[in-house]
Amino acid sequence: MVPPPGEANDAANGEAMTIVTYSPVQSESGESTMTNGNTNSTGQNKRKQPIDERHNVATDEQQFTEDSKRRATDSSVIVPQAAAASTAAKKSMTEEERIAKMSTACKTILECIGEDPNREGLAKTPERWAKALMFFCHGYDLTAKQVISDAVFSENHNEMVVVRNIDIHSLCEHHMVPFTGRCHIGYVPNGKVVGLSKLARLAEMYARRLQVQERLTRQIADAVVETIQPLGVAVVVESSHLCMVMRGVQKTSAITTTSSVRGCFESNPKTRAEFFSIFFTQILLALPAMNNQVDD
Repeated sequence: MVPPPGEANDAANGEAMTIVTYSPVQSESGESTMTNGNTNSTGQNKRKQPIDERHNVATDEQQFTEDSKRRATDSSVIVPQAAAASTAAKKSMTEEERIAKMSTACKTILECIGEDPNREGLAKTPERWAKALMFFCHGYDLTAKQVISDAVFSENHNEMVVVRNIDIHSLCEHHMVPFTGRCHIGYVPNGKVVGLSKLARLAEMYARRLQVQERLTRQIADAVVETIQPLGVAVVVESSHLCMVMRGVQKTSAITTTSSVRGCFESNPKTRAEFFSIFFTQILLALPAMNNQVDD
């Protein structure tokens, strides 16, 4: 069984994000095990394999780069051309003008659902709603390069780095109601590491847009590839969608899980399995506590 990873808190944001680094080691039987440093679960020292052999990295990295560029292009095609025109229109107006225009639209919506936008409780609601929606969608004002900035450092660390439990809050583009959950990002460095908080900020930037979870997952993975060129990237997003909780099928316990893998996570099943084993371990460790609650 994989040992439970350590946990670290992001004091700046007050978020309980778990940061995991570990080394996959090949046992004599050919099976991959989780270890701390160079020691396996039996306490015996094992010599690390070269990074290219351990992660099955192709000697020709051009193919990985070309695949990443192709995916980034495919992602950009998904965004309608109307979005570019909308962004241009947004830049042509001041923030005050945008809020005033959105407030007028909100008053119309309130009237259409049978409310009186002039009554005391709703008098300032249109402006509040406009400002809130501007915050919910502030990710449009940023790019991955702006978020990462200069927080990329040369480091001779070639083991997997995983940041778990990054809280995300987004709006479903189909109904403009929230979906919330957690994002887990892992990558294998290729001579460069990125500031850990920047991974959380990347997830935040793409979540603060009108989204579908599948595209959100893919965009985060592609952004990590673009900014630090790692040997591989894996991203998992788990969310609850209020569009299927408050309306429609109304299934309150449904959780949607999406994943996106690049590089050695895509080409090497063992590396991919080691990444996903982290989440299986978390579930297994939670089972005894859940059983105790049921017994009580």
